[in-house]
Amino acid sequence: MSLIVSEIAAFVGAALAGTYIAWSVLERIALVATNGHLTPFASYASLGVAIVLVPVFALLRRNHHYLRGTRVNGCKLASVYPHRDPILGLDVLRISVKALKEYKLLELWDKLLNTYNGTYWFSSTGKWMLITSEPENFKTLLSTRFEDWPMKSLRQQVSILTLGPYSIFAVNGPEWQHTRAMIRPSFVRNQIADLECTDRHVENFLARLPRDGSKFDIDKLLYHFTMDVSTDFMFGYSTSILTSPTKESLEFMTAFDYLLTTSTNRARLGWLALLKPDNKFDEYVKITQQFVDHHVSQALAQEKMERPYIFMNEIIKSGASHREVRDQLLSLILGGRDTSASTMSSLFWVLARRPDVLKKLREEIAELEGRKPTWEELKNLKYLNMVLKETLRLYAAVASNMRTAERDTVLPKGGGPDGQSPLFVPKGTDCRFSTYSLHRRKDYWGDDADEFRPERWETHRPGWEYIPFSGGPRICIGQQFALTQMLYLITRVLQTFGDVQPGDDKPMLHQIGSTISMVNGCWIHLTPVE
Repeated sequence: MSLIVSEIAAFVGAALAGTYIAWSVLERIALVATNGHLTPFASYASLGVAIVLVPVFALLRRNHHYLRGTRVNGCKLASVYPHRDPILGLDVLRISVKALKEYKLLELWDKLLNTYNGTYWFSSTGKWMLITSEPENFKTLLSTRFEDWPMKSLRQQVSILTLGPYSIFAVNGPEWQHTRAMIRPSFVRNQIADLECTDRHVENFLARLPRDGSKFDIDKLLYHFTMDVSTDFMFGYSTSILTSPTKESLEFMTAFDYLLTTSTNRARLGWLALLKPDNKFDEYVKITQQFVDHHVSQALAQEKMERPYIFMNEIIKSGASHREVRDQLLSLILGGRDTSASTMSSLFWVLARRPDVLKKLREEIAELEGRKPTWEELKNLKYLNMVLKETLRLYAAVASNMRTAERDTVLPKGGGPDGQSPLFVPKGTDCRFSTYSLHRRKDYWGDDADEFRPERWETHRPGWEYIPFSGGPRICIGQQFALTQMLYLITRVLQTFGDVQPGDDKPMLHQIGSTISMVNGCWIHLTPVE
């Protein structure tokens, strides 16, 4: 059936359904008000049938709008997942929940995206959504049509549930611009290049690593390290979890991790999440809020700060409410802790199983002759930078994201049988974009896209097929800080330890929350440099 015929059919169907609904309602009103009928055909009017037809009318109306928009904008129709249940999409929900429990949801999305040429429609608990892995669509969503695609719907719900309604990850428009402007001065080059703060916490981290070759989970220590660094750098006061962990700080870590994962799952389930109340969630929200409130008080009580610009002080000076201050601090803990820790954990898991990569790294780092690297020297460690880029490609901390169409708009790819034609997107559509799949596209990365091969970065100059820190106006403002922190810690660890061996033979599995995290941790053995 041609596009125009489908459009006409949807229009006629919607018109007939709408007319019947309106006629049935008017007949019932007339019967109640006058005890008579409007037309001699009143016996054919049924309020019950009209009620049943309401969702049919809505579906036909939306379908007509989509088909007409596709034709008017010179687009083509996108692939549609072949649902057994196209109304609620419970079939997709079922296989998604199964994949989530097996820690294979990203792989499921990747398989489907490859099947449907990089973009397809699917029903999610009654709402039709898009998912894509097309670089041109990423560019449109995040940059060229940024205003068309604000942070709303599921992604916004996750941020509000965990971080609060004023979080930089939950707001849009002028409110987002204002918050970003307050944060930006924390990341000027002279502050990033000053490694004194980072070095202090790296020394604490190195002191916690066993020297006897015993097996340990470096994943947990990495989260403690990034928590200490981010709170010190952003707020002027470190939580010191590496050196003197308190009961409250450990409770916060447990609660925060639970909230990040659970809020994502709850938002993904939509209204179905209401069927299963979670009392622990509300309890953990209180724990995280009390923890941040305590450390705000501690920081404010300090008479002297090490750095002239402290984000927390600036946001308080701006007149922000207590809730706004708390929400932004929780946001920066997420941004400063989870992304870097997740990436480094994946990297050490790889190093323990790739002696060839480890050997090249040690040879390059040996050129420092044991001295602590400066910011400029970190930038010149070319192979280390390639290894980190490759880790960020295969194990980007934010493996997928979502935006919502603010108005009727068009994506450059996704339409037609091959997915290479423009695609019309109606207002209100949620579009998920999978960074995991984007970074594994063989048409951009070659047949070895799934392999960890740092040498590809000797020649590869990526565009929008590589966005571990997102892109466009909302690109991660702490990107350089995170890269510097990771490069410095990895360098210092490999200056201190000569060998890295796996501590178990379990596969690498990632749990999906706001960021990905290692399900089994990262158990390794370290051998000190002789």
